Amino acid sequence: MLSVCITCMVNQAQSADNPTQSAANIAAASSATPTPAAETPGSDNGNNPGSAADRILPLEIVVNGTKSGTWLLLERNGIMYAPDDAFAEWRIHLPTDAKPIDFKLNDQSYWPLSAIPGYRIKLDLANQSAELLFSPQAFAATRLVQEKSKNPVASPVLPSVFLNYDMNYSANSFQNTPTEKNLGVLAEVGVSNSLGVLTSSHVGHNLTNAAANTEYSRHWLRLETNYTKDFPQQNRTLRLGDSSTRADLWGRGIYFGGIQYGSNFALTPGFVSQPIPAVSGFSAAPSTVEMYVNGLLRQVSSVPTGPFVVDNFPLLTANGDVRMVVRDILGRETIIEQAFFTSTQLLATGLDDWGIEAGAVRRDLGIASNAYSPGFAAGTWRHGYSDALTLEGRAEATSQMRTAGGGVIAALPGQTLGKAILALSNGQNQSGTFWSLGLERQRLRSNVSLQAQGATLNFRQLGQAATTAPVKLQVAGNWSYSTEKLGTFGMGLAGLNRFDNTRISTVSGNYATRIGRQSNLSFTASRAIAGVSGTSVGMFFVMPLDNNRIVSASASARSGQQDYYVSAMQNPAPGESLGLRALVGRQQNLARAESGLFYTGRYGKVSGDASTSPGQQALRLGASGGLLLADKHLFATERSNQSFALAEVAGYGNVGIGLGSNVLNHTDANGVALIPRLMPYQNNSVRLNPSDLPMSAEIDSIEQIAVPAWRSGVKVVFPVRAGRGALLKILLDDGAPVPAGAVVQIKGDAAEFYVARRGEAFVTGLQSESRLTLKWDNQQCQLDVTLPPESPDEIPRLGPYTCTGVKR
Repeated sequence: MLSVCITCMVNQAQSADNPTQSAANIAAASSATPTPAAETPGSDNGNNPGSAADRILPLEIVVNGTKSGTWLLLERNGIMYAPDDAFAEWRIHLPTDAKPIDFKLNDQSYWPLSAIPGYRIKLDLANQSAELLFSPQAFAATRLVQEKSKNPVASPVLPSVFLNYDMNYSANSFQNTPTEKNLGVLAEVGVSNSLGVLTSSHVGHNLTNAAANTEYSRHWLRLETNYTKDFPQQNRTLRLGDSSTRADLWGRGIYFGGIQYGSNFALTPGFVSQPIPAVSGFSAAPSTVEMYVNGLLRQVSSVPTGPFVVDNFPLLTANGDVRMVVRDILGRETIIEQAFFTSTQLLATGLDDWGIEAGAVRRDLGIASNAYSPGFAAGTWRHGYSDALTLEGRAEATSQMRTAGGGVIAALPGQTLGKAILALSNGQNQSGTFWSLGLERQRLRSNVSLQAQGATLNFRQLGQAATTAPVKLQVAGNWSYSTEKLGTFGMGLAGLNRFDNTRISTVSGNYATRIGRQSNLSFTASRAIAGVSGTSVGMFFVMPLDNNRIVSASASARSGQQDYYVSAMQNPAPGESLGLRALVGRQQNLARAESGLFYTGRYGKVSGDASTSPGQQALRLGASGGLLLADKHLFATERSNQSFALAEVAGYGNVGIGLGSNVLNHTDANGVALIPRLMPYQNNSVRLNPSDLPMSAEIDSIEQIAVPAWRSGVKVVFPVRAGRGALLKILLDDGAPVPAGAVVQIKGDAAEFYVARRGEAFVTGLQSESRLTLKWDNQQCQLDVTLPPESPDEIPRLGPYTCTGVKR
């Protein structure tokens, strides 16, 4: 289930099962002084402070094996009492029915230790110590919580303009026909600043064809134009312009132009919106807990005595088994195993996920530039009612149609996820209903899913044409099972029933296995058993080789057609840029051969492909890349689809800079470099290679943390203190070395340098001629230093210089 409670008693002493004993009947050692017996009913019961039956004992306390310092315990009539703050320090809960005695010392009440479950005591009055033992349930719970993801503070956005392009040229030669040539271009232009990101994409077709008024004439089309503004602190995003609606449980994802605003958990890196199971247990002594998830060690933690809970652990997702090894200080261990289950379709308790959309449905995207239908409005809301239940509602409305529906997603017994949906539509004096039911059961080795959905004839929803009838009934089921050695087996069943009495039913099966260490072989088969007829089978084999090479083979047969091919691919290795591919075989009952080369570099990608088959030859050439303008610098780069950083090491060219230890670029003559592929809204470590700087350059840090916005840039400056370094020897007027601790400064520079022994000071940032000031004991003098010609890898030793006017 979603909340997994693993109750364990770790290494509990055998004596815990015995009745509670008072201090009077437990002997710690032969040297221990026996405690007095309890008073008879007729004697003084010691209710008053200072009674002869009271005894204050300063003792070194050990609680369940953990030293807890010295405490003043009270013994009254053979019963031991402890003050308020002792229980708080020991992390022990006082039972609600426990009552303190009428005795106060230092304004603290004293409570009976015997009221705590599992209480036992071992007194050693000779050593003034006591060992206390309580049941683990008596202690306050320890929560082992993974730190929740926090939004890093975003860096200031560097205004930029970018242009991305994809160009494709093709030439197709058919038998006895002229060669067809075509040039297509896909372009995107964007502007990014602190207000957000504005982009517009366009496509050009048949740019080499000047024919007019034909289907294949030259033309340009606008694809999408939108403005995006993220609010990472609230996990929300605003979009204006062209976008697509949220699909959710029953809605349809459609293109539209308008406004969209709602939740966006991706703005917080590492944010987990689904419930995470809490794993709990008990420890009778300080222990180490090793947690294994699906057989892999994921966490090692130390826990004190008492119950503990492992909470907010992000790897406890989906389904699987968790095994906890609880090992105490004596090496004794308890092992507990438990299955856990959750789903990404569920929301954590109390979490809301919502969105609103309004605008006009986009029609003929890629065919027409500005084709929109009448307006609409829609809204979706999802709420995590509990870790096992998520509720959802959605409403859509146009001038002619209104649709509303709700759904539930629930974690059911047996690691099963259940879904139920009901939606109603009304418009043009017609109403309709849509429903859906689904079950999913996932285990480590097996998965089963069943789904059924249907609608009445007049049900309509956003994006559905008025003349298109919904599906009357659709049923689908899938099963898969993975073995350790024999591979993975799967089966599927699907059925479709339309209102025109069209019925289609198919069954399918698949099998996949590993051959050797890396190769994979899979088989598929499907057959239509109702409505239509037909059978298809297929085989696919993949074999990775050394040096990023992959060989694959495929064979399939359906409807009397048999296809097969063998292909090989060489992907560029790290630090390399050239790749190739080749294919030979039979496709669509025709022999076919293909080959291609592609080159990927810092300025983009170029490719070339050629193919041949009987009666047809084709050549395709492609190029993609981008241009980026930021901070008055223009860069030719790969496609700018991600965030970037503009790194500056002023005055130092050819310095390697990248992310972490991966150098991605080198600074130009002005000391500027473009660093691509930064992750938005999270910390990116932009680092330079210090070995590329001369010895005379000083830098405070070789690493800067950048947190860019989505598809935006940040400027990262590495301040370098220029100049050369030299070891100066400075003397006083009497010829004695300047005392150690004197301060040397270069005029116009805030850096301070201290004189060491023998009057020597190592000073950096020196120019060819520099004036220095030496300060000592409220005195100062001026020194003029002239550097000799620079010699690689050599630090000059200069002096002695005489500091006039400064006395020891």
